[in-house]
Order: sequence, then C-alpha cells, then structure tokens
Amino acid sequence: MEEDGPPRKILWVIPVKEDVHPIRFFFFLFSVFTSLSVIVYFSAAQSWTLTSILKVDTTVGDTTGSLSMYSEFVSMVAVVAWGVLSDYCEKRTINSISLIIMGVIVISYPFSPNVYPALLLQKFIYSVGTAGTTCMMAAIMLEVVHGEQSGIVSGLIGTCTGLGAIFSAFVLFSVPTRMAHLASSVFDPILVVYGYAVIGSVTVALGFILWFLMPKNTPLLRGAKRQLINRPKVPRWREIYENLRHGVLAAQDPRIALGYVTSFFARADEVIITHFISLWVQQYYIDIGRCQVGSYCPYASSSTQTMTGIAQSVALTVAPFFGIGSHFSKELALVVAGAIGVSGCIPFAFSIDPTAKTSLGFVVLLAMGEYGMIVSGMAMIARKHVKPEFRGGVAGVYSLCGCIGIIIVSKVGGVLFDKWMKGAPFLLLGIGHGLIALLALIHFIYLVTKKYVWGDKNIVVFS
Repeated sequence: MEEDGPPRKILWVIPVKEDVHPIRFFFFLFSVFTSLSVIVYFSAAQSWTLTSILKVDTTVGDTTGSLSMYSEFVSMVAVVAWGVLSDYCEKRTINSISLIIMGVIVISYPFSPNVYPALLLQKFIYSVGTAGTTCMMAAIMLEVVHGEQSGIVSGLIGTCTGLGAIFSAFVLFSVPTRMAHLASSVFDPILVVYGYAVIGSVTVALGFILWFLMPKNTPLLRGAKRQLINRPKVPRWREIYENLRHGVLAAQDPRIALGYVTSFFARADEVIITHFISLWVQQYYIDIGRCQVGSYCPYASSSTQTMTGIAQSVALTVAPFFGIGSHFSKELALVVAGAIGVSGCIPFAFSIDPTAKTSLGFVVLLAMGEYGMIVSGMAMIARKHVKPEFRGGVAGVYSLCGCIGIIIVSKVGGVLFDKWMKGAPFLLLGIGHGLIALLALIHFIYLVTKKYVWGDKNIVVFS
C-alpha cells in the first residue's frame, strides 16, 4: 500500500502529491481542455462531413451510429492497451502521442472518398487517439491526486472538459464560417475541409508541446522491478493479465463498480450529445428547406453553436459543485447528477423543434447531468486502496466500460433516429441517467443502514 506524504496545496485548496509541480498540474488540466475541444468539434463536424461532403441523406442516423459503434470496438482494445502501457512508460508520452494521432486524422478526415471503408478506417485510427487521452485523463488524475482527496481535482477536470466543450462550441464551430471569404459562398462544402485542416494542425502542434510541460511519472511496474531485485522473473503477458484482472476485481468495491457503470453512460452521453444534437439540428434545417444535402449549412452550425455553447457554459458552473459534493458523498453527487440528466433528456427527446428555446433549456439540464456524472464517476475510482501498480488497469477498465456504452447506445440510438424519431438517442440517455441515480441511491442507503442501524463503525458514508 502506497503511503502518500503530506499534500501540496495548489492555490491553498487543491490537494495534490507533494512532488507535483503546480505548472505541470496546470498543463495536465490544459491537455484535458485540448482533447475535449477536439473531440467535441470532431463529433459535431461529422454530420457536416456526411451530409455536405459525402451527401449521405436518408440513413444519416444509422451511419453516424454505425461509425461510432465500429470505431469503439477499436477503442475497447486501445483503452486497455493504453491503460496497461501506462504502467510501463510515462503517461505524458501516451497522452501526447494520442493528441498527435487525433490531429492527423482531423486533417485527413474530410478527404475520405466514401463512408466505407475510407471514413471508417480513419475513424478507427482516431479512436485509438481519443482512447489514449480519455484513459490518461483518469490515470494521470490517480497519479497527481493526494490519497482519497479526489473530489476537488475531479471537479477541476470536469470544469476543464466543460471549458473545452464551450471553446469548441463558441470558437471551433465557427471556424468554417469565418473562412467563408476563401470560398465561393457560405454554402460551399470546402469550408468544412478548411475547418478540419486548421484545427487538426493546431492539435498536432500541441501534442508535441504538451509532452514537455505535463507531469512526469516513474512507470510504476518498471520501477517495482528495479526495487524487487530478488523477485523471480515473470513473463510480461502474465503481468499484463494480472494488471487487467485487478482492474476487473476492483469492482468488488461497490463504489468502483458504480464508477464503471457511470463511465458506461457518461461516455455515451458525450457521444450522443456531440453527434446527435448537431445531426438533429442539421436534419431539421434540411427538412424545412433552409439547407440542402451536399452543401455546408451555416444555419445548423450557428444553432448548434448556440445550443451547445450555452448548455456547456451553464454546466461548467455546476461541475465544481459536483466535485465538492463528491468530496463529501460520492453517492449523493451521482444521485443528483442522474436526476438532473433525466429531467433534461426525457423532455428533449420528445421535442418537435430542436432549436426552440424550451429545447435549449432541456439541453442545459442534459449537459449538467453529463458533467455531473463524469466528475462524480471519476471520483468513484480514485480509491486509495487500489494498489499503485494496478492503477493503470483500473483506469483502462473504467474507459473500457465507456466504450461499451458508446457501442450500444450510439448504434441503437442511430437506428431509432432514422426509423422512429429524432429524439430517440436522448430517450436512451434519460433511461441511463435514471438507472445511475437509482443505483447510487440504493448504495447510499445501504451504507447508512450498515453504519447507523447495524453499528458497523468501519463503514465510511461521507468521504
């Protein structure tokens, strides 16, 4: 069991390990901001690629869901590989490589001549990059946080994800429109290509720069090998297996298990919101005749920018409170996040006009619930009794659960988008938020009962 020294307080309130430099901690948060900015833009811009460049029409929902589903099969392998690899090499290296991969694919994505196989193959490679940044978000947090004081740090991470989404909505979404002077008209699909090129190039550059600025760490398993001189040599595959096995067995702790389940729906939240709001808005303008398949739709870009930007801005103000709440009771924080998500997802799913003011209110609640679950869920897995040499495995399984959530919800939601109603993906999210709230409430009641009714003084209800 690793014993942490006294915490280092950044700005007097942020508890991190004493060897974590404040500047490097800041750039860790900046890397979270960067990766989420690119992820949100890429997800929203995919609908522009399908309708404006590849001219996909009647099956756009199923195509979107299928691309997400197939690419997440790659992510399922990648997150486990990255998680295990992070115990053998520096986590900042993995994070930088992942950002560079993402940037290269962002540049090349709109040049795909077709959906299958060209667009799909690029989505595969892109998913390897996003899996790395997502996995390292959790793994680096486990390295920098002091003991079990994860609430404030996870709240800051949630805040940075919110800032990244806001930056993407208010700044990156408007990049194609701002470059209209380089095209023949504001409806020219070449603007989509220009937007991808600018954003992808900056991402690649930041991938290289951040390697020099993020927190360093000694690869734990490699370090352990150096210390245990008399330890019999164990095959590497055996160590990898043990690492992953511990990540799965860690779910015997109900809080870590709940964190895994939360990851399932929180990652699905992220994909459904970024993919299907943009897709629904674009399809709405095509249906009413203001835009056409095969051309860039500035109206859809503007409406998506407004809706997601305002929603993420409000959610940003709430994210730190979930971090603070998780510091006292992780279960109750999840209950609140789930309830807020339900109150936004279900009504929005049955909206007629996705650009209406009432729809905006529902999307705000939806975003609040999303980031509440991300923050509270990450706090769930930051448990001090997880052995440091297996933390990468826990982070990998956490991200793996998110991949499975994306596969199921995005594919089913995409089919229902085309066959039933445009709000079907959000109805699925509402059901998921409700389930998380229920499970968290049941576990909280169990802890309270065991401590105060059965008299088990070893139970920690508020942590």
